Amino acid sequence: MRHETAVVASVGLAAVLVVALGLAAYFAWLSAKHRAQAVHWQETAAAQDSALVALLSQGLETFAASLQWTEPASAEFGVPDCLAGSDFVENLRMLGEEYVADLHRVQGATAVSTRQQVEAEARESAKAAVKAFATAMVSTGINVSSEVAQALRRHHGSAVFATLTKIDHGVQQMLHQAQSYVVLAGGLLGQRWPASTLTDVVGAAQGAIPDYARVHPYASDRAVIARMVGPVKLVLSHLLDNAARYSPPQTQVEVNAQHGHHGITLLIDDAGKRMSEEELKRARRILDGRQEVDILTLEAHPRVGFPVIALLARRYGMKVVLTDSNRYGGMCASVFLPEDLLTTAAAELEPAPRPARVAAPALSSPALTENGLPTRTSRQPVHAQQQASAGRRTSTEPARPAVIGAWQQANRQARGTTAPPQDRAGDTDVHPDQQERPLDS
Repeated sequence: MRHETAVVASVGLAAVLVVALGLAAYFAWLSAKHRAQAVHWQETAAAQDSALVALLSQGLETFAASLQWTEPASAEFGVPDCLAGSDFVENLRMLGEEYVADLHRVQGATAVSTRQQVEAEARESAKAAVKAFATAMVSTGINVSSEVAQALRRHHGSAVFATLTKIDHGVQQMLHQAQSYVVLAGGLLGQRWPASTLTDVVGAAQGAIPDYARVHPYASDRAVIARMVGPVKLVLSHLLDNAARYSPPQTQVEVNAQHGHHGITLLIDDAGKRMSEEELKRARRILDGRQEVDILTLEAHPRVGFPVIALLARRYGMKVVLTDSNRYGGMCASVFLPEDLLTTAAAELEPAPRPARVAAPALSSPALTENGLPTRTSRQPVHAQQQASAGRRTSTEPARPAVIGAWQQANRQARGTTAPPQDRAGDTDVHPDQQERPLDS
């Protein structure tokens, strides 16, 4: 019995030893494996560090150079052999390429922003230069017009009157052009007018165009408020000039009005050749405010009429519409003036009574305002008027209705007929449809 017990104990002990040896061998193998993995991980980490260093040192130099190229450069950098083709290297390469692409996007955005800033500064500088020059021309024109207006009063009916009217007509055309560029450059007209009837405003606009004699007279008892006289006059002068220039010389340009509940619409009709579809669409886009004209993109012979009309219309609440067919087969331009821009002639223009104790000197011709329209009688005594007028110019435009008649008479005496339209090669820079609506051959 003891012998059997000893055998069993020996076998058990041997089994325990075998298991212990097996476990020892397994743990030794496992430990060696872990050590090998640790070494591999250390080598991999070192290789990855090396790859990162290569990306930062070699790749960034390539990226910096690629900013001068139109297309982003590929991220090329040296990597250890153990990482060749690994996901880590591919991820680094993708990261580098995304970085390069971001640099190009930032570079492009910076270039666009810089270009826009430079263009904006150049645009403002150009506007300031144009505005300064045009304003000086307006000031000079006003001074000359004032002197001519006084001469017209003194020499009414004399031999030099016809010459003075021609000089005045040229001055009005110069003012028309100069004021157009002032508006285009963002400035104001620089003149003040009293409230005036539509008849006088249309007449003043008529006096600023070369073919004034072809404009059919217009009469209305409605008046335009003071701050709107200048803008309405400039808008109408552009439209009248355009209508007269691009219609046959033997035809007239008609100005009519449609009185409505919300205001008055002035209609300007000509019998000329219509605008092309493309030019009409462009003009309508400008008038609607959908297309702005950049002063930096103006051509050698700029067409600024429609841009000036659009600026004035938006600024003062008018609406200008072009129609490509009217009853004469030509063009029709309509100018809508809301009721709040209008007044009645009696309310604004009725002469005020003079004081009985002061008698005003009689004049041989009607008194004129600075815009060339019939003057409004002041409530001040004459000596007070003289003191108030000491520092004020007497006229910027002669009275348009009377002087236009004198212009027409002088032209008939000089030529015997209505002046033919100016050749298109001699058109001024301000006409809105230059080369757009040629006359019929």
